[in-house]
Amino acid sequence: MGAVENIKEVADLVKMFNDIELNRRILNLENEVLDLSRDNRRAEETIAELERALKFGKELVFRDSHHWLEGDRTPYCSGCWESKRLAVHLNRSRADGLGPVMQCPAYKHNYHIRQGV
Repeated sequence: MGAVENIKEVADLVKMFNDIELNRRILNLENEVLDLSRDNRRAEETIAELERALKFGKELVFRDSHHWLEGDRTPYCSGCWESKRLAVHLNRSRADGLGPVMQCPAYKHNYHIRQGV
């Protein structure tokens, strides 16, 4: 039986004694436990998200001035990753004499890609 269920059971017992102040305190306690349960769930979700990001960061490889994920043919924007830890794929923009030019959709910065595309 969880904390919320225990508090509800205690609240039902308190009602039998018709003590309004005690009943009010039990209801406040129940609300606090519910808030703590929600906070705990949010913290668990944040931890899971951070663990996914950490795993992703470990899988990224810095090669030829760009971040690459094994098996992915499109590099990630180094500026976005290194400054904000945002994984933003570069978009093919055009080609010039130096090779393909790709652009970060977030910052509109152009990158010359020599390998991996």
